[in-house]
Amino acid sequence: MNEEKNIGNLFRSLKNQTWHNFEIIVVDGGSTDRTVEIAKDYQAKVVVENGCPEFPSRNIGAKRAKGEILLFICADVMFPEGLLEKIHHKFEVDQELIALTGPDKPQNSLLVEVEYGAYNFVRYLFSALPRPLKKFSTSTNFLAIRKKHFEKTGGFISDINADGIMGNQLSEMGQVKFCPNMYVFISPRRFTNMGFFNFNLHYLYVLENFFPFLSRASFLKKLKQKSGAMHGKLHELP
Repeated sequence: MNEEKNIGNLFRSLKNQTWHNFEIIVVDGGSTDRTVEIAKDYQAKVVVENGCPEFPSRNIGAKRAKGEILLFICADVMFPEGLLEKIHHKFEVDQELIALTGPDKPQNSLLVEVEYGAYNFVRYLFSALPRPLKKFSTSTNFLAIRKKHFEKTGGFISDINADGIMGNQLSEMGQVKFCPNMYVFISPRRFTNMGFFNFNLHYLYVLENFFPFLSRASFLKKLKQKSGAMHGKLHELP
């Protein structure tokens, strides 16, 4: 949606990477600011689908992609120098690897850094457990997948936690990794605007990433419905 305040930082971080054999695809759901103009300035391939929600937009982008590795991200993400080279190397040396993710590191807010630090530790801990306890908790802030395996999943479903559900699907299909030393920087904007309580209540649905049986619980279904109703607006927070 309207991301002109953030998306330029993302593109600049991509421009400063040490590995440049990639394409950028932006699927715009109907922004009314300069998001599309900025994306084109950075030679991104732009697809405009007015009114298209987040995860169907990601499916459209995946179909347009020519590469063998898909990397899903959000507009307020920034990449540390060398991250794309690390991702490329990881998939090259480990042909059994079908997907990877890593920590989201918020900037400029100590409280948010502590919260995300705890969450990333839980994600890593569950990813290191033996099956069937192993869980691959993913986020489209940073999720790399072999395209052929993404296509086997059928793409993201229509669910507010579609990226988390995708993680569980991929974990059942083959080798997946949470890499603590491969991370992206994110904006603390949602936490800052929503406040501690509302932010955590909104994203409480990620519990099903670690405890899939909760997906059947009525309280979580109601919570996901409520969170889903406002989720699109979160992508327009300044």
